[in-house]
Amino acid sequence: MFIVYTPEGRNRIQPGELAPQLKVAQTKRVNPVGQSEMDQMHFEEAMAQVHEKTQPAVKEYQSIQSKHERKLVVKVYEIMTQPVITIGEETSLGQAWQKMVESHVHHLPVVDEVGELVGLVSSHDILMRAVVGDNGQLDIGGEGLVTEVMTEQVVTTKAETDIRRVAQVMSEYNLGCIVIMSDAESIRGIVTLSDIVRRLSESPPLEIYV
Repeated sequence: MFIVYTPEGRNRIQPGELAPQLKVAQTKRVNPVGQSEMDQMHFEEAMAQVHEKTQPAVKEYQSIQSKHERKLVVKVYEIMTQPVITIGEETSLGQAWQKMVESHVHHLPVVDEVGELVGLVSSHDILMRAVVGDNGQLDIGGEGLVTEVMTEQVVTTKAETDIRRVAQVMSEYNLGCIVIMSDAESIRGIVTLSDIVRRLSESPPLEIYV
């Protein structure tokens, strides 16, 4: 389950909720053209004999395959970054940018005076306000506040969510990260695209069977 935090309240979203449902009819069995029912009966008997002879080999193959299968489903808590660096509503753009540079992060959740999530600011949000000064240096408009550029609709989820669902939502909504909330509605972690890519590149590879 995913919850969007907004100034107006919280809304639930589901991955793929707008995807169309595909329905296909079952195929019907037909006899080969030009064959009688007797010919078809002989054909079925021959196929049954082949099936009986090959069944032991098929079972052995399936047994070997099952031994090598890794039924692994990775949860968010296995890859999320914690603790999370946050900033307050009164943080300036310059301060937020400096914190990103020092902490090597690109996303900072914004919290109010009681620590509740009210927004999310990214390095892209700040750079969109930047200008190049007369001296050629980048001026990020450091006196402005993060509340002027932050995203107020923040998509969140729980630590037990399957990362496949997280990746799907990030793709559908073009998100760079998702904030992970605890049952007490406090910020517990954060998952970025880099976290997912890093997990996919690890050995053994991520297998998405259940």
